[in-house]
Amino acid sequence: MSNTLGVDQFRLEQALSRLQLMYAKPAHPYYISAPDYRETSSGVCVLHYLCHVLNQNGQDAYIVGGKVVNPDLKTPLLDQATAEGHIASGKVPIIVYPEVTSGNPLNGKVVARYVLNVEGFLTGRMMDEEPGDLLFFYDARIAAEKSAGVTDLLCFPIIDISLFSAPDETVQRKGHYLYQNRHPLDQVDYSSLPEGIRLLSVANPLSLRELAEVLRSAEVLYSYEWSMTCSIAVLCGCPVIFMAGYGIDQTFLDGIFFGKEGCAVSDQVDALAVARAGVKGALQRYAAVTAQFWQQLDVFIEKTQAAAVRQALADRQGMQVWLEQRCPDEQQRAALMTRLANGHSPRLGVLVLDNGDAEQALTRTLESLAPARCLYPNLQVVTLGDAASVAGVPGLSVRHLPCQAEQRSAVINQVVADSAFDWFMVVEAGVEFTPGGFLLVAQALANATDDRLAFYADEAMRMGNGTLGISLRPDLNLDLLLSLPASVSSHWLFQRNGFLAQGGFDTGCGEAFELEYQLRLIEQRGLSGIEHISEPLLVCEALCFADSVSEREVINRHLQARGYGQAQVNTYLPGHYQLDYGHAGQPMVSIVILLDGVMEQFQRSIEALLQYTDYPAYEVLLLNAGSDDPQLRQWLQGIEQIGGDQLRVLPFAPGQSAALLRNEAGRLARGEYLLWLDAAAAPIAQGWLQQLLNHAQRPEVAAVGGKLLTMNGKIHHAGLVLGLRGPVGRAFTGYSHSDTGYMQRLMVDQDYSALSGECLMLRRDLFVEVGGFDEAPELARWMDVDLCLRLRQAGFLNVWTPHAQLLIDRPALAAASVEEEDALYARWLPVLGHDPAYNPHLSLTHAGGFKVASLQSTWHSPQGQREVPVLSLHPLDQGDLGYSRVVCPFNALKAAGCIDGQVSPGVAQLVELERLAADVVVFQGGLDEPRLEAMRRIQAFSRAFTVLDLSDYLPDLPLGSARRKGIGEDIFHNLQRALGYVDRLVVPTTALAKAFAGLHADIRVVETRLPIEAWRDVQGRRRTGARPRLGWVGNSEQATDLNVIAPVIKALAADVEWVFFGYCPSSLQPYVHEYHDGVDVQQYPQTLAGLNLDLALVPLEQSLFNVCKGNQRQLEFGACAVPVICSDIGQGQDNLPVARVSNSYEHWIEAIGLHLANIEATQRRGDELKDAVHRYWMFDEEHQQRWCSAWLPG
Repeated sequence: MSNTLGVDQFRLEQALSRLQLMYAKPAHPYYISAPDYRETSSGVCVLHYLCHVLNQNGQDAYIVGGKVVNPDLKTPLLDQATAEGHIASGKVPIIVYPEVTSGNPLNGKVVARYVLNVEGFLTGRMMDEEPGDLLFFYDARIAAEKSAGVTDLLCFPIIDISLFSAPDETVQRKGHYLYQNRHPLDQVDYSSLPEGIRLLSVANPLSLRELAEVLRSAEVLYSYEWSMTCSIAVLCGCPVIFMAGYGIDQTFLDGIFFGKEGCAVSDQVDALAVARAGVKGALQRYAAVTAQFWQQLDVFIEKTQAAAVRQALADRQGMQVWLEQRCPDEQQRAALMTRLANGHSPRLGVLVLDNGDAEQALTRTLESLAPARCLYPNLQVVTLGDAASVAGVPGLSVRHLPCQAEQRSAVINQVVADSAFDWFMVVEAGVEFTPGGFLLVAQALANATDDRLAFYADEAMRMGNGTLGISLRPDLNLDLLLSLPASVSSHWLFQRNGFLAQGGFDTGCGEAFELEYQLRLIEQRGLSGIEHISEPLLVCEALCFADSVSEREVINRHLQARGYGQAQVNTYLPGHYQLDYGHAGQPMVSIVILLDGVMEQFQRSIEALLQYTDYPAYEVLLLNAGSDDPQLRQWLQGIEQIGGDQLRVLPFAPGQSAALLRNEAGRLARGEYLLWLDAAAAPIAQGWLQQLLNHAQRPEVAAVGGKLLTMNGKIHHAGLVLGLRGPVGRAFTGYSHSDTGYMQRLMVDQDYSALSGECLMLRRDLFVEVGGFDEAPELARWMDVDLCLRLRQAGFLNVWTPHAQLLIDRPALAAASVEEEDALYARWLPVLGHDPAYNPHLSLTHAGGFKVASLQSTWHSPQGQREVPVLSLHPLDQGDLGYSRVVCPFNALKAAGCIDGQVSPGVAQLVELERLAADVVVFQGGLDEPRLEAMRRIQAFSRAFTVLDLSDYLPDLPLGSARRKGIGEDIFHNLQRALGYVDRLVVPTTALAKAFAGLHADIRVVETRLPIEAWRDVQGRRRTGARPRLGWVGNSEQATDLNVIAPVIKALAADVEWVFFGYCPSSLQPYVHEYHDGVDVQQYPQTLAGLNLDLALVPLEQSLFNVCKGNQRQLEFGACAVPVICSDIGQGQDNLPVARVSNSYEHWIEAIGLHLANIEATQRRGDELKDAVHRYWMFDEEHQQRWCSAWLPG
């Protein structure tokens, strides 16, 4: 085909594509996680070739992880300078993981998972993907194993057809071969194979050229397993026979991406003849199947780049959006101001230090405090600096005092003494205060007791690349404050009276005067006098870590005051301090190891322990839990003889719990300190035990844990986070050992609520005092967590230190059982929901934690200060159903000041609800097991009032409905379970309420109505087509309803223009004039009106499911003034002026004919329907109150 220029269309498209590549700007880079290149692994080759093809197509792709590449490919290795350049230029790396990678070890913000094989098949590990990860599958068979929905394929043509192709048919084939990789050699049944068969084993791989020579002349290839080598064989003209009974059957072959031709299963009749017959034409089939790859690659690039663009935008604007979301809305502000006016409105002093470097910095600070931006009025602002005067800011009274840098602490002391404010803080010029920050701070200060002497809040930071970062601080963390003061000690608010009583700032501490006062408060008042407000108060410059002599001196003075006369403060990185408490003496340590796992493993661990432990006063207790392994017994006897008193074996009877064994070992230990050490853990450098003792000997400390690394250098343990991905999760799991962590927290000592028992030290007398490990069977998994929480409850600190590092070679634990999780929730839920070491705005769902929970998270009043109830709502989806029955009512009630809360897509998590302290939880639809389990847990452990919204009679779901997936066979049983877990059921129709009668005591009916703002002014144009435009709107779930009028659609195709919106089955596509994909709910009203329909059809098959449905579709058409014909199946009376017909071909044809015969009358019926909808079916104030009553108790 040629165009007017005489250029072939294909060549024209090719030229345009190359022009676009020539001038394309560098996109976001790809980091492809892949091992060293080796041609014997198709999976590895695919990853490297994907990198190559992306680069050939104008992308910027790199290999990460591997060190060996194919020199013939364009596959650069990622280096640090390149990665830093990407960050500096605002690029967002797209991390591509194969399915054998679990989690997100590279901590990518945009993750694409290339699923090359069935998940878990090769390694037994799951991907552990996040909800936002993009999934691309190598073939449809693999995709079907993961998802029943629409999936993205990326069928890479990895076979080199110039090398692997069939020779001339005249070639005499000879030789039988057996392919072997994962199938064990000792399980090969040679009696079922031809005599003289030769082995092609991955253990002794051939080069690709050698493999091609073999397969191009081989008579047949046998295999117990599927491999890309089998497809290569067929391309080379060699038939493949799979041995029956080992996982490959005819069903498997039918799903092979490259086709089953050329393959057969050994138990087939004439298997070899069948396979030989299918070999011919293999190359043509391969080319046809892989032709779609280039379009799939375009989709891959489009989707991954779009995700990176969204993330880059979020990086630039996300924190700004988050800051705005944290500001109280108009009604919340009014409530806060009323509360402050009726109580105490604290006067706040803001002392601004101006270096005179940039006038705009001071102006920026003052403008953020002006009434036009700051929501809290009771402020007194004082600037301290060299400038003679300060430019005025409208509405803001500013007092200026000249001050040299070395005079600051003394001048501040005088200002505080002479002023009348209740609280004050010191900031640098350039800081910007958030609009609602001081209002929220004032609320907390007004409720503070007299013993509260200092508060601090969270901060946003201006990063070097022009984006905003966020410093979400933990509650007061003594060890973090001492080890990394820059991250915690800035911008505190101090109580004026307490400050003056303490004598103010020490004028001899240089720039560390605030830190000195903070530590003095801790010395004299303890930790309880300082409180954290987990809301962002200000925006400042990014942390700049620098070594400070003043800070070191202040910290050292503090340690001396606490009785550590020999303490030293060492700097190992700028601003990062390693404290040596200088304890006298060398107390005895009992290292207790429960021998479990593989003997060779704990042999290596104990050898490393003896090699790297240079602390002299220790003993090792090896707990033998009743093993009768003769090799183990012999080894233990030898160990005891060699070790003498320093190495003892404690034998126990079999069948006893680990907690009991450890408690008994604690009783028998001779050490003053106990160190519980996993049998698979081993130190990697000397001094590790001293580092643990450095903290364990402090009287305020209970447990101490170290930094555990996996054998490939990833973080295994760096503290435990309460509520993370369940009852408890591991902080920073999967991060690189060299990663600094969020706010440098992988680099410094700090306090955690709980630590892992894999490396846990504490005083023996304290262990005995608190009762040791709980021996309850249901708490066996959590015995370390439970012990740490009891120690913390007793007033002690649990300290994690990165300076004691160990390797651990332990496979991941199986997921906790429901019973195990329930046991910890039952005992510790209030604590799990409020981990003082983990800011409440950090996510509980991301592996490793320390990601902002949600950029859309809004502010809610703390429990005890609420004017209205707080709701947590969990819609079934983010589409029409979730919007109309959850999001829309919530937005209306929140805007009216009736409720507060948040909408959280997905399953409700118990710890999240505990964090929010929700008064009401609203679930929507869904009877799948995760939702049922969440409902059960909330009923069992939460005080919240629970509501279930059901829009459909689920026991009568159409058989083909995708919604049946996950619900289980017995839908009615699951329905009964769900209703048993909630306090109230809300439904949209009286018919549905009647269907559920007797299943729940409290059923409320609230119809689905249309939001006024969205539907008020929508109306399409009429009679715009060459023929009347008849429309149907729906999705695949309504396919059986559409079948009601399928014959009508075919019969009238020549007389009308059929317009489908949302779904169109292939059987009807030839008859449909116009099709439109579904759109976002926000765009839906205008898009529906824009179809310009003359008549709309709403067919429904006769079923109890449809009888109980609401009339939302009729309402939507009516709002657009489109007349409607619908099925008359006894849905009930809604008084809508629509035409109802019985479900027969004749009646539908007749009704449509009558409407089209008098188009003016039909249009009047559309106007009447619109009037009825606007009069009776819009979301007005009365309807708003019905929702309020339905959701709230009473």
